Amino acid sequence: MNYNILTYISYLLLTLYIVLYVGAVLFRRGRAFLVNTFKGDENTADSLNKVLLAGYYLVNAGYTIMALKVWETVGSFRETVEVLSIKAGVIILTLGVMHLFNVITLIIIGRRNKQININ
Repeated sequence: MNYNILTYISYLLLTLYIVLYVGAVLFRRGRAFLVNTFKGDENTADSLNKVLLAGYYLVNAGYTIMALKVWETVGSFRETVEVLSIKAGVIILTLGVMHLFNVITLIIIGRRNKQININ
């Protein structure tokens, strides 16, 4: 059995599922947050939500594909699990950092909007 092929296929299926699932959840649930940030301006919120989703998919698809290049030779099922753990873990961590960065940015924008309204 060729463990490299098994690992490639498992990696692509796992990361594809994670990226698509998380992207869909963030797109659906993030809309309300964006509408609030932009003071009820649904057009701006929806437009930004779509741009964020496109950027999210591009960054994650690119990273996922690039990670295929840096790959060890896999010789056993145990090594398959280890490689998948590391590769998928890095992608999940990257998703979390990207999400945190986006949320912090939107919080800053929301606070600025509130300060502009006060003054």
